[in-house]
Amino acid sequence: MATKQSHLAEDLSCPICGSILQKPVVLFCRHRFCKPCLESLWNGGGSCECPLCCQPSSMGELVVNTVLEKTCEGFLEKCKNDPLACREHGETLTLFCLEHLEPTCSKCKSSMNHQGHRLYPLNEASHDCKEELKNALKPLQEKLKLFRKVKLTCEHAVNHIKNQAENTERQIREEFEALHQFLRDEEASRLSMLKQEREQKRQMMNEKIEDLENDITSLTNTIRIIEQEMRSQDIPFLKNYKDTIKRTWRIPQDPEMIAGSLLDIAKHLGSLKFKVWERMLEIIQYTPVTLDPNTAASCFLLSEDLTTLQCCSQTFKLPENPERFNVGAEVLGYEGFSSGRHSWDVEVKNNTYWVIGVASASISRKGKHVLTPAEGFWTIRLRNGEYKACTAPWSPLTMTKEPQVVRVVLDMNRSRVTFYDLRERTPLFTYTDIITPRAFPYFCSACKEYPLKVLPAWISIKSE
Repeated sequence: MATKQSHLAEDLSCPICGSILQKPVVLFCRHRFCKPCLESLWNGGGSCECPLCCQPSSMGELVVNTVLEKTCEGFLEKCKNDPLACREHGETLTLFCLEHLEPTCSKCKSSMNHQGHRLYPLNEASHDCKEELKNALKPLQEKLKLFRKVKLTCEHAVNHIKNQAENTERQIREEFEALHQFLRDEEASRLSMLKQEREQKRQMMNEKIEDLENDITSLTNTIRIIEQEMRSQDIPFLKNYKDTIKRTWRIPQDPEMIAGSLLDIAKHLGSLKFKVWERMLEIIQYTPVTLDPNTAASCFLLSEDLTTLQCCSQTFKLPENPERFNVGAEVLGYEGFSSGRHSWDVEVKNNTYWVIGVASASISRKGKHVLTPAEGFWTIRLRNGEYKACTAPWSPLTMTKEPQVVRVVLDMNRSRVTFYDLRERTPLFTYTDIITPRAFPYFCSACKEYPLKVLPAWISIKSE
């Protein structure tokens, strides 16, 4: 079909301009030319003779052949609808223009539109362009995998938020039941806050999932369209190549998890009785530091009141949220301190592997840590029976007895933190270079037999 079309185009082409005849005339010698071409040639000083056979002719023979003219017009119209032929010349598309990124015919090579352009065979162009698209597809496919992975993480976070809300609601109800009727109003208020936050966080994550689904759909459609184009024939493929390759340029940014997406359980449960204690002081217990479950490593089991951490042999399936430690057995206190003097007691009795102290708010929660002040940690530790301060290099601690409870005293105004054995009056160790705008209580435990526990502080109130 293409060969037949090519022969017809050759028969209907003007020998002078090479294009399909326009206002065709047929000389006495039966050779065909465009009328404007002959007029330009003869009026330019040339003799009135056939340019091909040199047979004498005259201006009187330049009569437009209407039948041939209609044939040429029909051929050109047919070429416009033929995807395999050049619209301008009716020739079979055999070349590819690197500048215009489109297929052309052999006659286009000498036309003004492609003057000086780089043209090379269609089959080579198709192979090279498909290879280029294949390479362009790889980052899109990797990006799609990443989006799907983050979507799964978000879906896991939604389920975890649901479990958090259910457990928190149960604990809140138990706490308020102990306070009896006159605390019902406070209970209802806190439940409302919890439900409001749950809805807010759920909506936040659902919107994130919806955005990810839209991005995944967009990437999937782009990949599908590109793959579909790559399966098409060479000429249709290359005619669409410009639009196709542009699709590979629109690569979205990496998806990110939303920080602060989980419920602030510590806000609802931390020192709950203390916040409503003024009229029931005798049953109130206040813990100066509350553990933040959203930072706890997956090996930790935290008590319901968020004061005790137990390292377990198993790992728990928790969302990989930005706040969580993902390698070491670590957890932070919920509330950080930027000023003032603060202290808390940690029961380390029988625990054989622990680290306690403070950490800068800027520490990374991912990967392994070097527990030194230069890295944002001011801690002491017990490991392999040796008590040391985590300086650089480590400093041995001098003590007469193994401590049962260690008191941590943080003075942000003086940039220092001191560790005490509650049975002794002298400090175990003091750091005097706490350089951080905000410090958080820090805990690490690899002992699977005995937990670490933040002890409650006894308080009193006096009205004035």
